[in-house]
Amino acid sequence: MNTKMTTLGAALLAISCFWSSQAFAQTTTTVTTTNGAFTEYVPGSETMVVRSESGSSPLRYSVTKQTMIVDEAGAPVAIDRISPGSPLSIQYTGSGDRLVASRVVVQRAATATTAVTSVPAVTGQQTSTTTTTRPLTHEEKHALKEEREHQKKAAKEEIERREEALEKAKDKLDDDD
Repeated sequence: MNTKMTTLGAALLAISCFWSSQAFAQTTTTVTTTNGAFTEYVPGSETMVVRSESGSSPLRYSVTKQTMIVDEAGAPVAIDRISPGSPLSIQYTGSGDRLVASRVVVQRAATATTAVTSVPAVTGQQTSTTTTTRPLTHEEKHALKEEREHQKKAAKEEIERREEALEKAKDKLDDDD
């Protein structure tokens, strides 16, 4: 009996290790991070345009329901609340014309007036814009709740798949005895 338990445990461990390595091999993706300044977001197109720090032409990132948009503290940020010129750090996958943003971190500007200040040479006037913090709207709260539910459902499905695989392995070991 003890030998059966040891054999079963070793087999389950081997299957689990093999299954885990297969899962990682199948889901490996390269995530790249780029810094830039927010230019625009066109709601119907689900595309965010960002001017890269390198000064190259603006890059277009696809924004999906899975794209996490947060501030530096990790608090969610609605994309329509990002001001043009706001510094961003974008984590994305893909290359060429198909860049898919997975996480966008909206950063604070080094100084409040640097990115948005203009000083006309003739008048010497200085103009600056400030941004105020506001509570999330009902739609934003709802979107966050849906994202959490989606992640919870995906995790639950993954657990169920692993349990099924272990159960099949156990049945196979029982059949071999």
